Amino acid sequence: MSSTLLAIARSNRRLRREQWLPPGALAAVRLERLRAVMTAAAAAPFYRSALADAGIRHPGGLELDDLGRMPLVDRQLIAARGLEAFLTVPADGLFAVTTSGSTGVPGRFLRSGPEEADFSARWMRVYQAYGCGARDSQLNIAGPPKPDRPGPITALRRLGLLPRVERLASTVPPAEILARLQTLRPPILTGYAGAIEALADHVLATGAEIRPPRVVFCTAMEVTDRCLELAREAFRAPAVDVYVTNEFGVVAWACPERPDVLHVNGDCFLLEVLGPDGAAVPDGTVGELVITSLGLTAMPLIRYRMGDMAARVPGRCACGRGLGLMSRVQGRSAHAIRHPDGGIIITPLVTSLFSRARAYEWVRAFQVREEPGHRLRVLLEARRHPDEAQRLALEETLRSGIGPAFSIELELVDRIPPAPSGKLQFLVPLPAAELPGAECLR
Repeated sequence: MSSTLLAIARSNRRLRREQWLPPGALAAVRLERLRAVMTAAAAAPFYRSALADAGIRHPGGLELDDLGRMPLVDRQLIAARGLEAFLTVPADGLFAVTTSGSTGVPGRFLRSGPEEADFSARWMRVYQAYGCGARDSQLNIAGPPKPDRPGPITALRRLGLLPRVERLASTVPPAEILARLQTLRPPILTGYAGAIEALADHVLATGAEIRPPRVVFCTAMEVTDRCLELAREAFRAPAVDVYVTNEFGVVAWACPERPDVLHVNGDCFLLEVLGPDGAAVPDGTVGELVITSLGLTAMPLIRYRMGDMAARVPGRCACGRGLGLMSRVQGRSAHAIRHPDGGIIITPLVTSLFSRARAYEWVRAFQVREEPGHRLRVLLEARRHPDEAQRLALEETLRSGIGPAFSIELELVDRIPPAPSGKLQFLVPLPAAELPGAECLR
């Protein structure tokens, strides 16, 4: 236990210091850590073969440009090859981590105790930016309830040496979550963005009295402008987008000085933004995020395809941190609806159209489902029945913003069920097998 506390303390000190390094010094840190990770990865059967195929004979001396010669990896490939192919150490003593499975079958990953401690310490970088400390308790509204993952972090929480976290499923009714929030009065409120938005909407609709938390962290899916606006108004506290994944922990987070974009934890990760052809896209262009961890060596994750879409943002934040910047996550590539002209329909476009039509006055939640024949069925969970003018305004705004290639049908429903992960999926495209021309790809 003492070794875990020591690992957390060391990681915390390093993370507090390195975020202020100038970009050049941070780049040198990244390269040094990349070489160490690649050297360790050579002990894993998959990466040993990949390094040989890439012609990288001395991973400890590689340059940043060499990384692009390595293959892309995703959870499907890892499942197909088996975890043993990616491990550099025996599995005994490693901690298992599973993803939510929001794009299909959940992924499974293993990491060591020190790596687990580093994941926790990285949250402290975000907490400290918003005036929170290690002793601050939190209420976390996330996916389906599951037992605490065995490991040193859980043990330290139970001993009171790390902040207590009470978890509620994102599917719990907002009224019940509100009751727990009023009872616990935690300094930190965190959870799936959809659950935070639903709770904030309920607080505003009922006029409930709550003690404002110090900060509200919105995570785990597309964090919309509306989610952040409602959270700020309802909880009277900063509402912060945190890009956190089960595979990597906190990847990026919104700075108090510039909340519209995210700081990338560039001392911990190498972030690539790739286009459909696998080539890097220019700054400001949305592409698929590919992440290389600079700290995972028990089961390295090198050029791991997240399936999330975002863009790099040029420049440096006014806060003085040397960490690079990225846009908020714009959606998942697996959830984007493909336009016949080759473009894509993503969540920010649709949410902006709902705002333009002033539809949130009567719509509590929505989901756009693609149907065969270029049809979009828009499910609407309404807070009250719209009049004809409101309904027509939404339909016309969606049609003008999406274009004439799709017919649009609005459908009022009592409830939009969440995905098995507990998240609300805003866009549901046709399965690949049902897309036009799919028979030509078989």
